Amino acid sequence: MEEKTRVLFIGAHHEEIETECPNIASALSLAGCEVVILNPVGGWNWSFVRSLEGDGRKRVMEDAVNAASELGCRKVIWDYPIAQVDRYQGEIIDRLCDFIAGYDPQIVLIHWPHDINSDHRFMAHVSRHAIGWTKEIAQDKLKEGYKGVREVYAYQTGVAQAYNFVPDILVLADEKTMEMSDKCIERFAPTSNVYVEMWKRNFHAKAEYWGTMLEGNYKAEALKFVGPRLPLDGFLLKKILKEKVVNAPIYEMWNDNPSWHL
Repeated sequence: MEEKTRVLFIGAHHEEIETECPNIASALSLAGCEVVILNPVGGWNWSFVRSLEGDGRKRVMEDAVNAASELGCRKVIWDYPIAQVDRYQGEIIDRLCDFIAGYDPQIVLIHWPHDINSDHRFMAHVSRHAIGWTKEIAQDKLKEGYKGVREVYAYQTGVAQAYNFVPDILVLADEKTMEMSDKCIERFAPTSNVYVEMWKRNFHAKAEYWGTMLEGNYKAEALKFVGPRLPLDGFLLKKILKEKVVNAPIYEMWNDNPSWHL
């Protein structure tokens, strides 16, 4: 049996991938990939989570695991404090390297390094560092036959957060992935119902926005290729998702709109 392609999403907080780029995650799982969503920071230090009574933090994590499962993904959440991640940088990098060494993902998706959210920037930085130095830092943890990460992409978070995010490619959504994405976000309702409709509106708006750049009635989510090196034998992501992966027509639009030029 052919081994599944392993994909790793690294997002700071517990709802990051599920509310920002769920169509990409669901498309990869539907294509037969093994997909893991790793959240080193969590998110229960948010004021609304602190306000939950009793075992609120535990319930938040359970909701997040259930949400990821709707996308066909496995969820891993760590317990680093949201306001103090810099104090734990070395430890987080070591744990990321151990995780990457043991899972050996071919594709990793991370935060945009210029995101204005400090936790997002931090996770982009340490993710890139861990991807580059796993073999050196986690030599004794390497999976047998470890080959290393082949492609790294940055995904888009909130429009107001992902500053200066200009994508290279768009991943087309369809009725199935949008349905899975809606169900995913609805699984946050037991503890985070106040945010569910906003999260759904936001990810729908982004998908519709990117879809308007293409001829036809499309929805899409955006990615930026960030390394680790240009794959001369072709992009693995394109081989997996086939016609769902298309060029982002940003530069064509720039050339067609002189008023945008300085």
